[in-house]
Amino acid sequence: MKFIRLCFRGPLQSWGERSRWDSRDTAAMPTKSGVIGMIGCCMGIPRGDDRLQALNEALHIAVRADQPGRVMTDFHTVQAPDGQRILNAEGKPRGETILTPKQYLQEAVFTVLIWGEAEAMDQAYRAFLHPVWTPYLGRRSCVPSVPLIPDLIEAETVDEAIAIGAERSALVEIEQLPGDVLRPDERLIHRPDSVVNASLNMYRPRAVRASTLQMREG
Repeated sequence: MKFIRLCFRGPLQSWGERSRWDSRDTAAMPTKSGVIGMIGCCMGIPRGDDRLQALNEALHIAVRADQPGRVMTDFHTVQAPDGQRILNAEGKPRGETILTPKQYLQEAVFTVLIWGEAEAMDQAYRAFLHPVWTPYLGRRSCVPSVPLIPDLIEAETVDEAIAIGAERSALVEIEQLPGDVLRPDERLIHRPDSVVNASLNMYRPRAVRASTLQMREG
């Protein structure tokens, strides 16, 4: 099997998973919607374009947390102009100023694998080499500290591929595909990050095999 391998490293990353308008969380690992959005950014595909959903269906991801990072919360305020009041989703007034906490991961490092249909893989690989728009690590303010240069690797299985280059034990999440069987050391979780319509914040749950990659002594 062929895989695109990337290193996500930066002073700040943020991978929203259950965010609302005024409260933005971050998942502990890069989300599939975030990775697909990054590919779309490199390809010049705008948010909400149907091609993002097609990429979501054609490609799969696995993530290894080489350095999990620490969660930081940044508190912003949003103020209505000229004494006006901010409205909620129902059009009702909320006040002149509201607090909007945003979470980030500090100093995290992730190895990300992408695999799937050959045409989509080729498009993604070429897009990372020659991005139309500058990619970022979840939010535009989260600039990578190393170039997002894709590395093509081969392995018999995803499990073997995600272990390549690991220097220590690490949390691993691998997208579960039909026919995948959980190992005794794995647990099944569901991430709400499979793209349906990003512009409308519509996502569906994605099955993920989660485990800890153990380094063998010697």
